[in-house]
Amino acid sequence: MCSNFHHTSIVKGKIVGSRYKIIEYLAEGGFGRTYLAEDTQLPGRDTCLVKQLHPSSLNPKFLSIARRFFKTEASVLHNLGHHSQIPSLLAYFEEAEKFYLVQQYIKGTTLKQELDSGQIWSESQAIAFLQDSLNILRFVHDQGVIHRDIKPDNIIRRESDHQLVLVDFGSVKEVLQGQSLTVDLLTLAIGTQGYMPIEQARGKPRPSSDLYALGIVAIQALTGIAPLDLVEDDRDEIVWESSANVAPELSAILTRMTRYHFQDRYLSAADILQDLEQLTAIANDTFNVRSSSNLQRPISELVANEHGHLDTIAPSAVDCQDSNSQKTIIYSSRVTPSSTAVNKLSRKNAVTKIESPAELQSKKRSHSRNKQINIISSICVFIALNLVGLGVYLMMQQSFSDLKIDTPVEQPSETQTPSSNKRIDQGDGFRKEFKP
Repeated sequence: MCSNFHHTSIVKGKIVGSRYKIIEYLAEGGFGRTYLAEDTQLPGRDTCLVKQLHPSSLNPKFLSIARRFFKTEASVLHNLGHHSQIPSLLAYFEEAEKFYLVQQYIKGTTLKQELDSGQIWSESQAIAFLQDSLNILRFVHDQGVIHRDIKPDNIIRRESDHQLVLVDFGSVKEVLQGQSLTVDLLTLAIGTQGYMPIEQARGKPRPSSDLYALGIVAIQALTGIAPLDLVEDDRDEIVWESSANVAPELSAILTRMTRYHFQDRYLSAADILQDLEQLTAIANDTFNVRSSSNLQRPISELVANEHGHLDTIAPSAVDCQDSNSQKTIIYSSRVTPSSTAVNKLSRKNAVTKIESPAELQSKKRSHSRNKQINIISSICVFIALNLVGLGVYLMMQQSFSDLKIDTPVEQPSETQTPSSNKRIDQGDGFRKEFKP
């Protein structure tokens, strides 16, 4: 694409648009070159970016189409600039049959510079990256725009607040209710190899094309493997899971984002964000349950004794620190993404039901109610047993009292047996009477 353009570099110090002084050349893209400049008409001479767009032909008919494309792009950029993580469009103009866009300058580090350091990302870093970037893409797609060039070079970590900023909308295409530009040169194969899915290479990009590219960036960060070096199977699906230490839930999300056919991918950024939110919520819940019952046990011992229930130990969405100062997160192998990710997991026969945060909260409330009922039941049984014991005691006391009242007092009578002395006397008399 770039070879069809006849670029002419702007000399340093030249002023374009009667106010923007060129400081230095920065980069070259699909439709032109980007320069660092300063606005000479502002008191602070603010730094900005000047993007010079080159039409590939000076044919009047083609130039007219290119001008229309340029104005469409400028309008799109103006609308997108209302997002805090997208550079604002400051001006656009035509000069000497060349088109210029002037944008806000974002000071920071590109994601490519971070990945070139060779450091492999943790799961927590990957999830944070996805959530931040997907929120930007959700806004972009809601405006009817497809970026078409998501790659590490076009994602900047802003120095002031460390937020990600999506830049270089030089290849955006506005979706106009099924209409498109009539010039194939402007619509075909815009993007970067490795990050560009097959339908985009054929000139038919969709919002899921941007989601594909974002998934590839995350996989690159988790594996350290460049996109063109990733292995593909006989169905043209990317095989990457064995090269990264990630939980199956996150693996399922990324693999679905990067399916070969767009029909098999997520439909929107919002769907992916929903699965990521459930993933982090369940990770938090699992961590809280495990840590509360195993506060004195090291993480390594906990995993070894759980017989596969906790099958993943890796830096992840929620970092916890054990007694050995190892950052780790425990995911339960019985948890999978929501129904929106079923297609991803069903091919591996690993689909299990996931419980939403609302269901988990309902279970907690039910468990709390059951616990309260058990406590109340125990108290009632204890009181009942005490009442029964007290009743038995009172009955026994009453019985003893009745016995004392009804028993007659023994009185001596004339018919009673004589005392022992009298018997002796009678005995003596008897013997005296019959003595021979």
